[in-house]
Amino acid sequence: MGTPVDCDRVSSISTSMGNSPDWTPLASAQCEMKQECVEVWRDVNMVQQSLDEETAGAGPADSHCPLLAVSRAKQLQLQAQVEVLESQQPQLMSTHKKVIEAVLVNLLQESLEQLAELLPAMKVQQKELSASLELEEQLLEQRQEIGRMLESRLAEVPEAQETSVDSRVKTFRRKIKAAEQFHGNLVQSLAEFLDTHFPPPQPGKGKGRRRHGSGPVDRTLDVDDPQWETLNNMIETLICKSMDSPHDPYIPMEPRYWPPYVEMLLRCGIAQRHPEDSGRFKLAPFDL
Repeated sequence: MGTPVDCDRVSSISTSMGNSPDWTPLASAQCEMKQECVEVWRDVNMVQQSLDEETAGAGPADSHCPLLAVSRAKQLQLQAQVEVLESQQPQLMSTHKKVIEAVLVNLLQESLEQLAELLPAMKVQQKELSASLELEEQLLEQRQEIGRMLESRLAEVPEAQETSVDSRVKTFRRKIKAAEQFHGNLVQSLAEFLDTHFPPPQPGKGKGRRRHGSGPVDRTLDVDDPQWETLNNMIETLICKSMDSPHDPYIPMEPRYWPPYVEMLLRCGIAQRHPEDSGRFKLAPFDL
């Protein structure tokens, strides 16, 4: 801590500076500030001396006194504040108008210099922010466009589902109709082919003939019998039996089936005999 002698020395220095020919308003403000600092310093020294006297007079008997502990804490706080004030540069505070103007001009010049140094950095940052803003706006437009597209597609989904269901139903109906028409044409063509190339037996074109060697007359080859089935009906019966009961597609060789036609179906591979009963046959499985 300082002493009154140091304070007087500072005041004398300030007085001598005031009498110099190079005296300026800024120097005058500094001198006034120094004088004010001297006065504050003198007050602080007086408070410190009084505290020292109280501490010395209390003695070790007052070590457990709460007020003494509080005073010591305040003393430490004041010392810390004094050290902070000593480390800081004194600020010029004066009531003189010219001094205040000079101080303000100096502060303004310093602020302008700092702002001039900061201006290029702020311009660079502004450019970066502008570029980032443009990029964000482009991304926002793209996302908004994607959102509109998704909303339009979402709105079209129910209509598309209904349209797809209706179109599928119409397609299936059209295919069924085409298949039925093709089946009818195929059946008609088969009937015309069989009637042309495999006509039914005509009565009166032959009599009963004997088998090889002597023996009775074979009545199964009598074409005068009007009960013979046509080849078309025979093939239709085989097809219906294989479709209605695929687990048992065999039909018996009835007397109304003309044996030459039956033999032709078996030899051509159109029909097959039962492996255990030769009196039954079926339509050959062409899909296997």
